[in-house]
Amino acid sequence: MTKQFTITLFSILSLLFLVITPLATMAQSTINGEVKNQKGEAASFASVSIQGTVDGTTTGVDGKFSFTTNLKGPQTLMVNLIGYNKAFQSINLADTVYTVTIQLQASARQLEEVTITAGTIEANNDRSVAVLKPLDIVTTAGAQADVIGAIQTLPGVQRNGGDQTGLMVRGGDVSESSVIVDGTITQNAFNSSVPGVAQRSRLNPFSFKGTAFSSGGYTVRYGQALSAILDLQTTDLPEKNNMNIGVNFAGGYVSGSKLMGKNAVEYAANYTNIAPYLAIANTNVDFYDVPQGGGISARYVSRTENNGIFKMNLTHAFNKSGITIPDPTTAGASLNFGIKNENTLLTTSYKYFINEHVKLFSAFSYSNNTDNVSWGAEPLYRNDDRLQGRLELWFETKERKLNVLIGSDVQRYNFTQRFDTLIGQFSELMSAGYVEAEWKPILWFAIKPGVRGEYSQFLGRGNIVPRAAFAIRTGEASQVSAATGMFYQAASTNYLLQGYRPDFQQSIHYMLNYQWMKKDRTLRVEGYYKSYDQLVRENGTVYTPNQFRFDFGTVDNSGSGYAQGIDFFWRDRKSIKNFDYWISYSYVDTKRLYQNYVDKVTPDYVSDHNLNVIAKYFIMKWQTNISATYSYASGRPYYDPNSTEFLSGKAPDFHNFSVTISYLTTIRRMFTVFYLSLDNVTNQKNVLGYRYSADGTQRFPIIPPMYRSIFLGVNFSLTEFNKDEL
Repeated sequence: MTKQFTITLFSILSLLFLVITPLATMAQSTINGEVKNQKGEAASFASVSIQGTVDGTTTGVDGKFSFTTNLKGPQTLMVNLIGYNKAFQSINLADTVYTVTIQLQASARQLEEVTITAGTIEANNDRSVAVLKPLDIVTTAGAQADVIGAIQTLPGVQRNGGDQTGLMVRGGDVSESSVIVDGTITQNAFNSSVPGVAQRSRLNPFSFKGTAFSSGGYTVRYGQALSAILDLQTTDLPEKNNMNIGVNFAGGYVSGSKLMGKNAVEYAANYTNIAPYLAIANTNVDFYDVPQGGGISARYVSRTENNGIFKMNLTHAFNKSGITIPDPTTAGASLNFGIKNENTLLTTSYKYFINEHVKLFSAFSYSNNTDNVSWGAEPLYRNDDRLQGRLELWFETKERKLNVLIGSDVQRYNFTQRFDTLIGQFSELMSAGYVEAEWKPILWFAIKPGVRGEYSQFLGRGNIVPRAAFAIRTGEASQVSAATGMFYQAASTNYLLQGYRPDFQQSIHYMLNYQWMKKDRTLRVEGYYKSYDQLVRENGTVYTPNQFRFDFGTVDNSGSGYAQGIDFFWRDRKSIKNFDYWISYSYVDTKRLYQNYVDKVTPDYVSDHNLNVIAKYFIMKWQTNISATYSYASGRPYYDPNSTEFLSGKAPDFHNFSVTISYLTTIRRMFTVFYLSLDNVTNQKNVLGYRYSADGTQRFPIIPPMYRSIFLGVNFSLTEFNKDEL
């Protein structure tokens, strides 16, 4: 069914391509340009159009734009960006190429008005969060060009050390964070889990124009996440036709885009086989089947009237691997773990401005994921799929003092698992409605209350979820923000697949932060307290650290816990030319009694202290970008059966120093980047914890898949990157 679904959708995209291409061959004028603010900085994601028509586009991260039009004669270009006065420029069109530069002036109101930032890192003018740009992600040493790897350098996020897959935020485990793409949940945001080996996300950083991260107190638009939301917005129309080819130690890829007026088609394909890499690398993992896989994707984007935009994206990926892992039931023993995975994801979204003050947004997604696992001699089959739809209306008053969001989303998802003779399955229909308002009665004060209602058909239960945020401007560049709210999440699928039906788990967030932003410098300090209630707990069983256990005993919602701490973030992109650095530090004090824990303790995945120092420098003379990252995490707790205190052992502290070097050049008129990445340069022998034999007499260290890694690759592109984004 998945293959047929993929073939059908790709056929649709191909048909759209064939239909639209002839239209692009008509006589046209091409308008290229750049939009800057009054400081001469790039104005990202500004709307550029010919006044009174639907012809136009949106500026990229670097403020540049390009589009074609069939119009002739005198016309007026109009540029619009929230927080700035509209800009106009006259142009006379006659089937040629035009280049323009337009400067925006900040509105008097925007220069003084406050923006709610509690739970976020940085805020920009469109009320969203601008945490990391695509090139921030791929040029951050140690992130391995992975969105999640880069997010782990931000305050409040746990560095996983290489043995755990997922996003762990402020004491929450990996199940408590959700990844959103264009308004809908990405159910399988990471490659399928392999015991003891952290998996990359499936997210391509260059697919997104906005990387919005909320470490708590997030909007009522989303639910079913006790800790955090990573909200990603895909790019709009590309600026021009492009093609990229890349080769590295682990495989290769090709991607490109075809721009046709107000429409575009994008495509990508990749193949991965780490056999060449394993031939030169020293790993702590024994592969009996070398990891390999690949994927294809196609995307269609269309600019509609009133600067609306429609997006449709389809991806299909497959991979397989086999490793020898420690037997979780017998310390010192091992077994073979093999996995074959297929994943399909379709997303569509449509944004339409009914008028200047009313906006419609709709989104739809479908995903299907299948894992065929060999667990020793036993076969394990897992399949899940999710269907989701979202519809929203956004209203703003003419004075822009009040805006209101009204919306709803419906999700239908299914899980099936077969292990030996054990079969588990369930289907859920989760529906929600929400309303949220942002009111700024005066320029220096803002309040953002909201309420969300959720109902689970599977559990036959619902929740009313209130949330609120506030902000007060304390100076020209500073403000204080606060946020609070309730958050609910269903139990892990491990319990639901075995027939347990516990109630929703609950957390309540309280946050207070101070933020100062001026001249590309940001200082942010935030304190928080998070209480947990109704956590799922297993009763009547003996504790075991085996996460693949099946004996859950009696399951109820008697668990509880808390997390409290402080986050610090400083970033400076101004003091030294071509130099960018940031420092993030987090302290968390957390304890919980849940799952099969026998006491309220700090969980075994939590480090109390986390520090990241990131520095990037572009050497103009050598056209070389150098990035370095130092990461520190205090030791995580581990279970020692010989100790009288539960989870009282502490692993050694974690240290990692990484460097990435990128050299930019041109080969046969193609922009080329050679890159070299070195992770754990000092070859620190990090130990993440310990496992014990059943009788407690033998101890075995838990170590990363590899201590030190070296990665080399090259990328060829028809479009040159902007040095200012590096």
